[in-house]
Amino acid sequence: MAYRAVPTGVAKHVSNMLKGNLMKKAPVWLPVVQAIPPGPSIIRSQNPEVNISGHSELEQTLLSKSRNTNRLRHSEKHLRTPPPRPRAIVYPEDKLRRQFFKDHPFELARPKILVENDLGTNRTDYSKLMLEGMHPSQIDGEAVIKYQLHLMTHENMPEKKAYAKATSEFYDIRAQQEEDERATREKMNNVLNTLQSKKWTQKALYLEERALKEGQALNSQF
Repeated sequence: MAYRAVPTGVAKHVSNMLKGNLMKKAPVWLPVVQAIPPGPSIIRSQNPEVNISGHSELEQTLLSKSRNTNRLRHSEKHLRTPPPRPRAIVYPEDKLRRQFFKDHPFELARPKILVENDLGTNRTDYSKLMLEGMHPSQIDGEAVIKYQLHLMTHENMPEKKAYAKATSEFYDIRAQQEEDERATREKMNNVLNTLQSKKWTQKALYLEERALKEGQALNSQF
């Protein structure tokens, strides 16, 4: 029967096998297990020195402040040691997202485009809310949140000031979009009114209505 190492010693066991030339190539999961070693329970422990989320230093600072506040409130309310639980996956955008959609709930009703662009990539540049070549309809709540986070992390702007700047530009873009849609509707109405004023158009509408009435009369007989 093959030797089975305990979960806490898997990484060490594989490292010894590599040193003894019992394994020629290290498994792809070895660096992950070394960074996040398994524990005796089903909940794995995490090395706090490893940045597995890819957050920047400022984002980690924002998250650490919120975690310290929550930990203090928890210690005041509950004196017993809490049971081990998996760490919550938290990102700085979560707080910004809650605030934005709390103030703009109707933005949730807008359809979200999940299709990638022509190059097969998603947008990663949020230095501006609306980049060159973009249509105002492409700007949604998520773009505003990413733009606010960019202002906070790259321009060191306070959260409230970044929120005010991002939403102000967002309102201007929405106003421009509504104005363009209003102009398009007026243009289409003018075209339709011009077509309906012609005699051949009125005759075609008359023949179409007569055919519909004749078809309804035939259906009622059956």
